[in-house]
Amino acid sequence: MAIAVLTHKPFSYFSKRLMEEAVKEGIRCQIVDFKNTALLLEKGKTVLKIFEDGVTSVFSRPKTTLSPLMLYAVFLTKILEEEGFYVINSFEGYLNTFDKVVTYRNLLMNSLPLPDSIISPSKKRLSEMSPPFFLKPTYGSRGRGVNLIEKVEDLVSYDNHGAWIAQSYAREGDWDLRILVLGGRVIAIMKRSSGKPVTNISQGGVGSPFEASEEIEELAVKASTALKCSFAGVDVSIKEGNAFILDVNPQPDFKGVESLGINIARKLVRYVSLEAERK
Repeated sequence: MAIAVLTHKPFSYFSKRLMEEAVKEGIRCQIVDFKNTALLLEKGKTVLKIFEDGVTSVFSRPKTTLSPLMLYAVFLTKILEEEGFYVINSFEGYLNTFDKVVTYRNLLMNSLPLPDSIISPSKKRLSEMSPPFFLKPTYGSRGRGVNLIEKVEDLVSYDNHGAWIAQSYAREGDWDLRILVLGGRVIAIMKRSSGKPVTNISQGGVGSPFEASEEIEELAVKASTALKCSFAGVDVSIKEGNAFILDVNPQPDFKGVESLGINIARKLVRYVSLEAERK
């Protein structure tokens, strides 16, 4: 048996760590760049020119920036599933988290708590949210493009051609939580703190251990399950004792979490190995 990481970043921390832990577990691991893959459509069949022999499980990590290559990568995930590979995350999971409009709608349909929000390309509509509030693009990750709006006049400087989310300030202080969920179980919780509006580790946030209540853990599991993501980073804030889901990332990085002494890569390798055997 072998596993593969299908990615647009073959030298990333994720790829490096998965390879290291697979070797320790005695499992072959292949790192494949999406740019080096091919589909042959011939004689009525689809032939995959992607992996070495023996690969049964695939970590699919499509590019997060909207482009033809990103769309190719997402739909390649669907084809791999149809061809019998165990793929994490699934094509359906990526569709459900492709854009925050779809993500938030799915979460609400499953009665999961979100901060009050207005989604619109219209600054006039967005200005109906009482400041302070967060302004975030409907499409994006790693906290890019997220800003704190402290007065409505600040909206003037933002792009008229985008769609935005005006989201109420539903958190206490300068922190929130990143909760990693794998296979319907919480495997790590990190408190992210920052003196800036955005707490993402990639944006300068600082991670620390956090003991969450069973209710908060259950909320994160429900969110990942609702969006059909076997592996997800669920961002949760707390205000006045109430928890809110801020976002769900279908391909979370875990460098910050592993710096706290939690071996996420090992958990991922062991999980997909078991799932491939069940399949």
